[in-house]
Amino acid sequence: MDDDEKIARGVARGIARYEAARAEAQGRQMLGCLLLFAVFGVGFILLVTYGN
Repeated sequence: MDDDEKIARGVARGIARYEAARAEAQGRQMLGCLLLFAVFGVGFILLVTYGN
């Protein structure tokens, strides 16, 4: 294995780690948005039902 292959494998590993971290962060962000949407939805339902 020459140096170019080692460099290429290292770059590929770095890109894979970056993509995995980005996907995980994006998943967390989506869950947070869904939670916020659920809280506002429940609040709206309570406001419409019991608000006077």
